[in-house]
Amino acid sequence: MKQPLNFLTAITLLLMAIQTQAQTIVVEPYLQDATPNSIRIMWETSEGEESVVMWGIDELLGNTTSGNSFSSVGAAMMHDVQLTGLERFTSYYYQVVTGNVTSEIQSFKTPPFASDEQSFRFVAMSDMQKSSAHPLKYDEVIHDGVLDYLEDNLTGVVSEDLALVLIPGDLVDYGNTYSQWADDFFQYSTDLFGKVPVYPVLGNHEVNTQYYFQYFHLPDNGSDGYEEHWWWKDYGNVRFIGLDSNGPYDGDVQLEWLDGVLQNTCQTDSIDFVFAEVHHPYKSELWTPGESDFTGSVVAKMEAFSEACG
Repeated sequence: MKQPLNFLTAITLLLMAIQTQAQTIVVEPYLQDATPNSIRIMWETSEGEESVVMWGIDELLGNTTSGNSFSSVGAAMMHDVQLTGLERFTSYYYQVVTGNVTSEIQSFKTPPFASDEQSFRFVAMSDMQKSSAHPLKYDEVIHDGVLDYLEDNLTGVVSEDLALVLIPGDLVDYGNTYSQWADDFFQYSTDLFGKVPVYPVLGNHEVNTQYYFQYFHLPDNGSDGYEEHWWWKDYGNVRFIGLDSNGPYDGDVQLEWLDGVLQNTCQTDSIDFVFAEVHHPYKSELWTPGESDFTGSVVAKMEAFSEACG
């Protein structure tokens, strides 16, 4: 004869059932900091510390890598897994797992070496903070713009058609509003950033929020103490430089770092092109309050670099 459940056991089972039902992916997996032999995959869940990526050269996957989790807001958790030992300029498939939730299988492609002399495409877009007058404009840019263009003009396989995305600031309307990151930014970009790594810099609308640094794992090569405020990243024979034009960071420390990066680039034969992304304009017809002498200094340094280094 079966023994009846006692009250505490029943409550425990009920709570476990509620917890299981409640666990969800808040932000679908997206790609960060790719190299020819590694890549980072990040996502956010409503709860759960397990951070696992299953991956492989086809949809059978076959490999498993665990990473780190850290607290987001309330019980929510961020997940950061770095895949290593990858082959350069190679397509891979992946799926993330946290507890009882799994993502769809997606694909990415690792960068080439500069010596591979591979051509590639990238997208630069910014200021997608949600507008009450046009609340779905960012969704339109992603799907009717970028993704439809790839489908109509290239292969339509995003990870094959694009290398990366640059976003020079103003990802959300107000950076300290936690819900805007999932609801206004990541919700619409999942179909792109799950297949192509994204490299943003801070705009004024981010207000230097902790959420920006929570959601992105950018190259850790900025000045000591200012990591991820500014950085550089190579893809093939191109060097991309991310800068922070917001006060109080728009000063000599960053400009001296930029001098060092440009000097190093000039001496690096494998780099043929350099792009810098920065939020504030030097001069602007539409946003005169945002004009920045710091950006003017950046422009002058880039021009001098181009003249000196070809």
